[in-house]
Amino acid sequence: MVPTALSPRWLVVLVVTAALWTGLAMLAANFNTGQGPTLETLRGAALSLSLIAAVPVVFGFFGARLGFILAQVGLLIGYLLLLSAFAGPRTGGFEDLAAVATFLLLGAIGLGVGTVIDIVRWFLARRRR
Repeated sequence: MVPTALSPRWLVVLVVTAALWTGLAMLAANFNTGQGPTLETLRGAALSLSLIAAVPVVFGFFGARLGFILAQVGLLIGYLLLLSAFAGPRTGGFEDLAAVATFLLLGAIGLGVGTVIDIVRWFLARRRR
């Protein structure tokens, strides 16, 4: 369940989402390199993925709940594409970078589409009153 707007439970959502994406990123890195992450890598990934997770959480906190949900769906699809890029043959060296960019881009697209839908729904509900 996604919390309502302005609920303090969004802090829990942030912590859980950041931990989940950090764990999945470390799993993908292990899959890509065959080595476990160092503490330095884990710390950097946790910080960057916490910031990445914070953007849709802030949107959800202010009422764009569908924006948050679609951002997570976009990130999940991007993550699956990232894993498929890591499993494929390496040819030029930019596959890893393109896979990470796709992961982030699909999350941003999901956030944007969901937020626009939330805004339209808000205007329609306001107009009906």
